[in-house]
Amino acid sequence: MKKPAKTREELESAIRLEMEDICEWPTGLAISVAPHEDSWKVVIMTDGPQDADRCDMIETIAERLRGQFDLKS
Repeated sequence: MKKPAKTREELESAIRLEMEDICEWPTGLAISVAPHEDSWKVVIMTDGPQDADRCDMIETIAERLRGQFDLKS
């Protein structure tokens, strides 16, 4: 069964909204959704040192969303 597709912006927004429900979003943190093989991945960018806990939370959310949605091309 084919998964529904979302745009890059929709997926980024969904990840950000879920993270904001868990904790405050740091000002120096940005994410981007990019195609990866036959799916997609989240790229985490930060101005300072990476917060491993937040990165793990973002990756966990992205993994769950990858199981639910494809990236609209």
